[in-house]
Amino acid sequence: MDIGKFTSIGLIGEGNFGSVLRVQDNLLNAERALKIVRVDNADGFVDAMNEAQILERCRHNNIVDIKEMDIHEIEGNHYPCIITEYLRNGSVQSYLEGNFITTHKAIQIIIESLQGLEHAHTQGIFHRDIKPGNILFSDQWQAKLSDFGLAYGLAHQTFSFAGYNSHLPPEVLEGDAQDGVSDLYSMGITFFRLLNNMSTLPRPYTNDALWLKDLKKEKFPQRVFAPHIPDEIIKVVKKSIRADRDKRFQNCLQFRQALQKVPLAIEWHAVDENHWKGIYKGIEYSIELYLKNKTFSIDFKRKGRKIKDRCCKGIRDLDKASKEFFNIIRETTVKI
Repeated sequence: MDIGKFTSIGLIGEGNFGSVLRVQDNLLNAERALKIVRVDNADGFVDAMNEAQILERCRHNNIVDIKEMDIHEIEGNHYPCIITEYLRNGSVQSYLEGNFITTHKAIQIIIESLQGLEHAHTQGIFHRDIKPGNILFSDQWQAKLSDFGLAYGLAHQTFSFAGYNSHLPPEVLEGDAQDGVSDLYSMGITFFRLLNNMSTLPRPYTNDALWLKDLKKEKFPQRVFAPHIPDEIIKVVKKSIRADRDKRFQNCLQFRQALQKVPLAIEWHAVDENHWKGIYKGIEYSIELYLKNKTFSIDFKRKGRKIKDRCCKGIRDLDKASKEFFNIIRETTVKI
């Protein structure tokens, strides 16, 4: 299908807003992403133009780069189309669905996303829909915020809440306007999901009143973390998603600096439940929990050689052995 000077290569995604196509710009001989915004009234055209203008206003290395906007006739109807750079590595959501995200990578994604969000906030723009699906990877695997379709500026007068419901803070459900602090809560929930490798965050509630009650008691999401996550990082996450907005990070810089202060050592990834591999400054590490002679042992290796003061043997209880296994991973994630 041809759309003006563009030829469709394939579908990237679609939703209530319309669809996003991977296209070839036949004049510049370059691949682009073309968002067809399905509108049925004048307000829809204005909203699409607002999204494009926000992207133009918020140009930054950590925000998807807009190339142009135009009105195109498609199947007999005219639609606004927003053309951006095409990012072949896809979204964090897609990556999360098929890959293990290390603690280091989760921190990198959030720091880079915060840099983009901080720039948007300095321009008076609130994103309102931060989630793994709206963070894309560049060709160099740099995180970039995308989809500003629900964003608004300080002068915007429509304050009905929007965005991915499971990422909304309690004050928004109570009727407060979304702002920079609510954006940071959504970023905190995104961070929580990345650290725990959660591709979804379902809401197990039959009505919003029960949901709001648990949000205010900090019972949703349950503050349960994967056993390999260090306490220093858990502390940052918990602060970012406090129910009381005054106890959260108040701006992107605070959130980002808290993460940058966390020391990082070995980047671990799971081979399987009881065997992990890691790397630090180009040196390979491994840790393995196994059963031998009716007791459990833990081997910790650096460049294939055991580090005796990190190895354990003769542990009779599996729970105790597993606890020690993950203690070592947590400790060496931040210090070696």
